[in-house]
Amino acid sequence: MLEILNTMLPVFALIVLGYALAARRFLSKAFLDELNRLLFWVCLPALILHSMATAESLPAGTVRILALFWILTLLLIGLAWAAARLLQLPRNRFGAFVQAAFRGNLAYVGIPILTFAVQDQGPAVLSSVLTQTALVFAPTMLLYNLASVALLEWSRRTGERTGLSRSLRSIGRNPLVLASAAGALLFLAPFDLPGVLVDSLDFTGQIAAPASLLCVGGGMAYVSIKGRYRSATVASLIKVLVSPLLAFVVARLLGVEGQPLLVLMVLSACPTAVASYIMAKEMEGDEALASGAIVISTLLCIPGLALCLALV
Repeated sequence: MLEILNTMLPVFALIVLGYALAARRFLSKAFLDELNRLLFWVCLPALILHSMATAESLPAGTVRILALFWILTLLLIGLAWAAARLLQLPRNRFGAFVQAAFRGNLAYVGIPILTFAVQDQGPAVLSSVLTQTALVFAPTMLLYNLASVALLEWSRRTGERTGLSRSLRSIGRNPLVLASAAGALLFLAPFDLPGVLVDSLDFTGQIAAPASLLCVGGGMAYVSIKGRYRSATVASLIKVLVSPLLAFVVARLLGVEGQPLLVLMVLSACPTAVASYIMAKEMEGDEALASGAIVISTLLCIPGLALCLALV
């Protein structure tokens, strides 16, 4: 129990600090937007590149948990679609609701949680966990974006429609996807990066975990739920309760354990991604539902993540 508290408390203390500073307007929305841009384009890619470039071998079980995570994501989409029908949501809310139920904040919550969870086990274990996370994360971004675009396109009734080619171009320019692809090439390359470059990537990447959590907390102070409590809560429960339970049951049935199980469980229990609000806003989805799910799922994920760490 003490180990779980030692992992969880620093993570959510930073989220609470980010929220408190933003609520008092000590951190402005403009600053948080710029910090988020720095993380998205520089710090998180550096973290991914460093972990993959310094990995000595492909972590065991990576392909298996990637396949499991994709299957679980598709199951969540189906469950969320059924839940939206049971709630009798209007068509223009379907996309935002389903996206909130399956799209996890893998980068800004998953990576920091995993970093804090294994940081005392040495650099080799930390590098292995982060490499495995990156190799699951990058292909999943492709699935997340394609599914989100398809759902939001179906939901909206008016306005200019966003084509598949535009979505693919957006994915192709995603710095996290690009960093994962470049990291995979460096992992396969027959040479090592110069030490000064490795150290620079490591130093830059260390900013990612604490700053990401401040962004998550600060962002919560600037979003509005606007009467979407019921639908946002249901979507959040699917994301942070049903998702890790499904992951645990399927993983145990297939004999997944150890580090792969840790990565799978933490990524499955992550709250709704901030990107779901951005995409819903850009594609004329229900912004209030999307923002509500981010706030509620972030609050509800605390016991779920603690349980995941306890089970693993």
